[in-house]
This record gives sequence, structure tokens and C-alpha cells, in this order.
Amino acid sequence: ILTTWKMVDLNNPPLPEYQHSPPDFVGTPFEYFSRYFSPEVIKHITYQTNLYATQKDVNTTFTTTEDEMLNFLAILIYMGIAELPSIDDYWAMDTRVPQVANLMSSKRFRLMRRLVHFNDNTQIPGTVDRFFKIRPLFSFLNTVFRKEPQTPKQSVDEVMVAYKGKTAGNLRQYIKNKPDKWGFKLFARASEDGFIHDMVLYQGKTTLEAHGVPLMPIQKTLGATSQIVSVLVSTMSLSTTTAIFADNFFTSLELVRYLKDKNCRYTGTARDNRIGKPPLKSIKEMEKKAVPRGTYSYVTSDDGILALRWKDNKTVTLLSTDIGVEPMSSVHRYCSETKQKEEVSCPAVIKSYNSSMGGIDKSDMLVHLYRSPMKSKRWYMRLFNFRIQVFSLSTSVDVPKPVKGHRSHTPDRLVRFDLSLFHAPLHTTRQTCKHCSKKGHILRSNILCRVCKVHLCLNADRNCFIKYHDAVA
Repeated sequence: ILTTWKMVDLNNPPLPEYQHSPPDFVGTPFEYFSRYFSPEVIKHITYQTNLYATQKDVNTTFTTTEDEMLNFLAILIYMGIAELPSIDDYWAMDTRVPQVANLMSSKRFRLMRRLVHFNDNTQIPGTVDRFFKIRPLFSFLNTVFRKEPQTPKQSVDEVMVAYKGKTAGNLRQYIKNKPDKWGFKLFARASEDGFIHDMVLYQGKTTLEAHGVPLMPIQKTLGATSQIVSVLVSTMSLSTTTAIFADNFFTSLELVRYLKDKNCRYTGTARDNRIGKPPLKSIKEMEKKAVPRGTYSYVTSDDGILALRWKDNKTVTLLSTDIGVEPMSSVHRYCSETKQKEEVSCPAVIKSYNSSMGGIDKSDMLVHLYRSPMKSKRWYMRLFNFRIQVFSLSTSVDVPKPVKGHRSHTPDRLVRFDLSLFHAPLHTTRQTCKHCSKKGHILRSNILCRVCKVHLCLNADRNCFIKYHDAVA
């Protein structure tokens, strides 16, 4: 397609503000759990677990029920919230956690963890899906997560699920700029608040074939990474009132034009060989020392695509159909010559990109707070553990808060165990234990409850952390 560029700015109307209206009735934690892990999902996992146990040993006496599977999942979620040094600590006499130990014995929990399964191994031959063992769980949960309320600004990025084992072969990937550099690579679409709405498991050239989403002829003309974005966007409920943000791994002029034809806005950093030939100042020219930071060059195509190049510490190139150069603002940057911070001119599209691109990064950060102890030699169990973590994060983001000044029905159980808070222990400076001080003992601890903001003992001799929260409940 022959593209004509002119030095004019974009002048799009702003996207509608996200209006989240809290419901009059706030459901119980179990009702929120059941929205994601529906009876259908629990039934499927229970059936496949029993089938797997029989396939391993035809003479086995093992069998589990849907109720027991619910208890097993509840334990995993709780362990991710109230983390102890060892799994044994949840059943040990000195550190026993009733919420865990009363549901299931330690021996039974370990057996369930060893046998829990998600798909029929006898169906593996002939499939191109290398994630066959975990695919049903991802398909079930993706379907539910796509239906949740979505913010007008969403980001697409890579996600790494940490895994250093060798049994997964080349499904294990390496990305140097991620906190977890080795692991399974996924592509995800998330709202600004970190809520992940959709995921694609990466397995090379057959990624989208295994994902089960047939491509339209026009999508097949896009590059491989741009196809990923087009698939993740296709599952959005309101693409015409949404702007997508992504980095230069995904962005291409063809992708931006494809989404624009779908009335979906897009902003993304771009590599120089994927933007066509807009008459911008060259990167070599922009990088000259004589060119000050804050210098920019921009043009807009005849079909409404902005191409911009802006000099910061490095030169950045963007494509956008969402927002233009105006209104200009400024950012503070440290100047090595004056040893002071100075103001640098910043186009509106740069500011919008920086403020809207962090959905996946926020999700990554929050997911790392809720690690459930699902260590296993079976590589796909790491992905199961990840879905448990994402579920915990999603309920944290999604549980509605009462509007200030309005009364709402909040169940007692939700007050005592607010899924959006997670009373996780954090290591910090040593201060007086709140629970011990009530009994007249002056003992100090470096464990802080991130919600209650009180220090509590949590060691082999004293478990004030559990006792304190049991008393609150």
C-alpha cells in the first residue's frame, strides 16, 4: 500500500472514561472463586485426576471427589497467601495452620499434588499442541477472564512463567529483560490495573494453530508477532472503544493499519524496519550530541497513522492511531553535565504510552507476591501454579469496593478474609510483636503483615502471625 505522509498532528476525540459501578451486593469469596473455577472446571479436573491415577496404576485404590478437589485448590490458594518456609509447617504441631490442616492431611495433600491432572495422556499422539497436558485449564479460564470488565486502555506483552527444569525441552525460553529470565513464554492482554483478560501459550511456529483460533486471510499477511496481537484483540468485548499498547516486539505498520480498520486504536514503540518509510529525522541524526533531549519529529499518514521519533536518553520511535503530539508536557531527566534534573519536552503520545503500557508489568509484580508451593518434576504443573497465582491476583483486582458514602452488604467472611488484601508476611526491620505485647511479653520480629501493618512473630518457636489473624476472624 502506497502511504502518503504529511506533517500534521492527530486530532482524535479522547476515549470514554472507564466507569466501574460497584454492585449493591458483594459476593462471598467462594462465589468469586466459582466464577473462575466453575463446577464444570472442577468436574473436569476431578475426572482427569482419577483417570491419570488409573493410567499410572490399574490396581490403584485412589479416587478423589469434586469436594476434595475444591479443598485441594483452597489449600493451594491459602498457601500462596500465608506463605510458610516449608509445606510441613502447615501441619507441624508448633506452626499448625487450622485452615489447611483441618481440610486435608499432609499425606493426602502430597498425594493429590502428585496426581492432579488436566487432560487424557492417551490423546497426545498426533496433536500439534505441545501444551496439551495443561490446555483445558487455560481454555476454561481464558473464556471466563475475557468476559470480565475491561478498561479502555489495555496492553499486550510477553509474560514469563519461571521454570529452570529440562523436561520441557525447547518450550523453555529465555528473555533477558524479564525478572524470570528462564521459563515458559506466554503472550497476554491486560487492563491498566493488571487484570489479565487473555493469554496465548508460545510454542514456536505452531503457537496459534495449537491455540485453536483460525486466522482470517488478512491476519495471515501480518508478521508472526503482529498476528499474536490481532488474535488477543479479537477476543475483546469492546474493541471500538479500546486503545491497545505494545512494544516494538509486536508493532508494525501493517498491524496498526489492520487494527484501525477494526476501529481499534493502537500505540506502540516500533523498530525502524517496521514503520514503512515516513519522512522522519533519521535515528543517526537524532543521536548526535548537538541534538538536545526532547527533540522530536513527526508525520501522519493519509489514513490517520502518526509516526513519531523522540529523543530521550535514547531515540524512541512510535506509531499511533490514538493520540498525537499535542498537548505537549515535560518530564524530568538527570543531566550529567549540570548534575541536576532538567525539564525535557514530551509529546502527549509518549506520556500516554508510558502511563498505559504497564498492565502486564503490574500483573507480573503482583503475581510474584502470591506463589503457591506447587513444586513438581512435571513441567506443566508450573503452569497450573501460575494460573492459581493469576486467579489470586484477578480476584484481588476484581473484588469491588463499596463507593464512599454508600452502604453496601459486605459478608462477614469477606471482611475477615478480603481477597483484595491478602495478609501476606513481609520481611522488614525488627519491631515489637503485636500479639506478644498484648500478653505482656516484649518480643521483637522482622515479619510485618502487609495489610494490618503490625509486626508478628513467625518462626519455629512462635507463630503469632496465625494466632493474631485467627483472633481477628
